[in-house]
Amino acid sequence: MKPEELELLKRYFPEAAVTMVGEMFIQRRFKLHFKRPRSSKLGDFRPPRTKNGICSITLNLDLNPYQMLITYVHEVAHYDVYQQYGSRSVQPHGQEWQTSFSTLLHPFLTETIFPKEVLNALQKHLHHIKASSTTDLNLQRVLHKYDKQPDNVTTVESLPNGARFVLKSGLVFQKGEKQRTRYKCFCESNGRWYFVSALAEVKPLQ
Repeated sequence: MKPEELELLKRYFPEAAVTMVGEMFIQRRFKLHFKRPRSSKLGDFRPPRTKNGICSITLNLDLNPYQMLITYVHEVAHYDVYQQYGSRSVQPHGQEWQTSFSTLLHPFLTETIFPKEVLNALQKHLHHIKASSTTDLNLQRVLHKYDKQPDNVTTVESLPNGARFVLKSGLVFQKGEKQRTRYKCFCESNGRWYFVSALAEVKPLQ
């Protein structure tokens, strides 16, 4: 890779992982874009729009280096599955993707790249791979420690049932019962029910 491209990767990924991240990119053919934060996803993979087009991978630029690396590998795994199976009927996060994700992530699983607590949580995550790392609350709690955020952040799970809160979108909710990793919450703004992540950052209301 060009020196300026390596410097760009150093800005977003753990420095010890940059060489492997670059090699993973060079060995494939896709566009890589860093996007403004999106509340609905950390990144995504998009197949080419035309027959001779190029696949693209996008990543939220506000992710901490460890979350960025995990998300990058997650999306590259989608790329590899697409290259092998194309548009054939394969579950987005089925066995094919799980195998690819685990294989791609394995070389990064060292304490020179991840802090020990993140590495331990990530290794447990790989024993029961989920569609997204964000649904693994144990892993997300550990990763959030490395986010650039104020100390007074309030999450949905820290509020009592029935509490009212506002999401970053501006919608007002009332917290309901927990459903696995999310809470079923009533949106006072539009009268609908939503499942909100336990670790979603919110502003409590009286």
